[in-house]
Amino acid sequence: MKFAKTLERTLEQQEIPQQWIEAAIQYKALKKCINKVVNELEFLGLQKNTLKLLLNDKVVEVNDCETSPGNPIIAEYILSKTSLESHNIKPMLKITLDYSNDEISHDHVVELGKELKQKLENFLNNDDSDSEEENRFIELQEDDGGDLKIVQSRENSLSPPTSPPVSPPVSPKLKVTETSNNNIDEALLTPVDNHKKHEVYIMLNSDSKFFDMLDEELHSLDELRQNEEEKIIQEVKVLAKKVEGFRSKQSELYKWRELFRMYLDSEVYFKYNDTELRSQQRNGEQIKQNLDQFMTNLKSTGVITKFNKKNSMEAFNEFMAMNYHLLKLIQFQTINNEALRKILKKFDKQTSLGIQTTFPQLISNDHIFMSGKSLAQSICYIVQQSVISIIPQLDDYSCPICMEIAFKPIRLSCGHLFCVRCLVKLKKGDKTSCPMCRCENAILYADSSNLDLESMELMKKYFPREVKAKIRDRDKERYNELKGNARGGDKCVIT
Repeated sequence: MKFAKTLERTLEQQEIPQQWIEAAIQYKALKKCINKVVNELEFLGLQKNTLKLLLNDKVVEVNDCETSPGNPIIAEYILSKTSLESHNIKPMLKITLDYSNDEISHDHVVELGKELKQKLENFLNNDDSDSEEENRFIELQEDDGGDLKIVQSRENSLSPPTSPPVSPPVSPKLKVTETSNNNIDEALLTPVDNHKKHEVYIMLNSDSKFFDMLDEELHSLDELRQNEEEKIIQEVKVLAKKVEGFRSKQSELYKWRELFRMYLDSEVYFKYNDTELRSQQRNGEQIKQNLDQFMTNLKSTGVITKFNKKNSMEAFNEFMAMNYHLLKLIQFQTINNEALRKILKKFDKQTSLGIQTTFPQLISNDHIFMSGKSLAQSICYIVQQSVISIIPQLDDYSCPICMEIAFKPIRLSCGHLFCVRCLVKLKKGDKTSCPMCRCENAILYADSSNLDLESMELMKKYFPREVKAKIRDRDKERYNELKGNARGGDKCVIT
């Protein structure tokens, strides 16, 4: 199926809002623009195969003892900006005729020269201007009937670019740099003593429109992303206030903790929930599957049905609505990324001008759609910091030795946290270094000053059941130790 149809069907199936669709990459309109670019190139005798040959020659035919191409004609398609601050892209096709090597003669050089000559010589020979300027500027325009024609341009400010980062000033669609002779045969086909190299700069009309259209659409996508991102952030803030109220209600606290634990275990958006690395991000299809599986797991455990408060259920519905809002936005961004990739590939396929790499590089800092943190990175980080962190998770306060809550918590000089019971056992076994980082004598030098009172109070407040169980197990273990020692004292000693 053609991508244009696939794009329409995808936007329809995902129930994308009309406002979003209007901001999307207009694939069909851009395809029509590409067809006009092809027509203009063919009008000048620059068919796709000819351009492909010349563009390939630029990098293929290099003599062993030289660092530059040795063939007498090469082509280069340059994308540049009018200024460093500008978003306006000005494309230009540069053709260089080099006669410094008299031994090289290729048929395609003559053919290209003839094609250009036929299109331009009438205009140049009929030009009544007696100007002696080295560069002549002409435009390719459409007449009332839609036919292409060449007309003279009076934009004397134009000049060939000296470097790719700065584009030539705005104006003519076609510019030809030549010798002062009006004879196109001499300018294009005959080596001149004083000019061993001739450069032709061609600025088309439709390719500029193509890039302007694409830039406007990317700008619209930037605005859409910013607006929707602000909406989601606002949803997160509202949700955070509601979840904050559940911390003081023990019955709701444990249900939300279980809900968030299952959410984190689902790794919905990122592998290992690592929002720092974009490479860990799931694609839209995986995110949807993870969200659906998360909902299935919640229903199977009955966590949702155990909510005692009506506002808990409302908060949960808002939490899921926020997730599906983010999913829809990620899916929309993904299909537009694909549309952008496809249209650039189509441009290259039809024209052989090779913009798939150069265009994204040129605009990489102009659009948040193209650069910076992904939408999932931005939102998921905020959700983790503003919502999920409100309900403390047991894993963050567990002793890495017994894997239970680290009560009473001893923080060693290296920063690692353990329950006092496990450290006592290690010390009895003459193990004095931290079991996590091997910090020397960290256990040996630990005393009452290492008791983390702040963490201990937090554990009592937010993990009352776990703390109670820990104290019960500790007392039971102490009792068994004392009982064992007492029995040991009653034993007969055989000497």
